[in-house]
Amino acid sequence: MDANNRWSDRVPFAARVMVLHEDQAWVGEVKDLSEGGCGLFRPATCQLEVAAIVRLVFFDVSGPAVVVDARVARVENGSLGFEYHEVQAVPPVLRR
Repeated sequence: MDANNRWSDRVPFAARVMVLHEDQAWVGEVKDLSEGGCGLFRPATCQLEVAAIVRLVFFDVSGPAVVVDARVARVENGSLGFEYHEVQAVPPVLRR
């Protein structure tokens, strides 16, 4: 693992994601992905704290969305980092 506790490389990736936490939701943009987590450009007014449990909903313009359970691993001025509860494909895909 590197200094950020990542066990797999991050891949730059552009996608939309909705972050769900309790009764709040934010739509944001992914900046990078790995099998173990992802980084987002921090949505305006998003006040999540490290260790918060969230659901990430990865989606395209239409079609089924991919829902991934995660926890907030990093909070910075312009970005958020998430650690998935389970290993995911890059990008995450529907599991059957």
